[in-house]
Amino acid sequence: MVQNQIRSLFLLFAGEEELPDAVQPVLDEAVLEVQQALKDGADEDDARLNWLAAAVAFLRYTEITAARDRAACTFAGTIAQNTDAAQKLEFAGLLVQAYRRLCRSLLEDETFLFQTV
Repeated sequence: MVQNQIRSLFLLFAGEEELPDAVQPVLDEAVLEVQQALKDGADEDDARLNWLAAAVAFLRYTEITAARDRAACTFAGTIAQNTDAAQKLEFAGLLVQAYRRLCRSLLEDETFLFQTV
């Protein structure tokens, strides 16, 4: 995976122009999460993994910031935002699901279940 590419994709998803320093640990954890989900022998340099890592980072970032998105400080005081945190979380989750499907040949199957012991 390519860190610069992941950063650029994250900025695209988040609609930001610059990456705050506080977001770097979120990106690092997303890369680690994707690496841990890889099948043995999977190509870590596959470009699809950059998109998945950026989507995972965007989901985690959205989870972290969702609570504070409910109000905005203005000159006249604090007012409710017209954005819906639940809607943002749902979109971010759908984005991760779409990129997991795209990368399914590289990832371990998370749906495996032992039927009998």
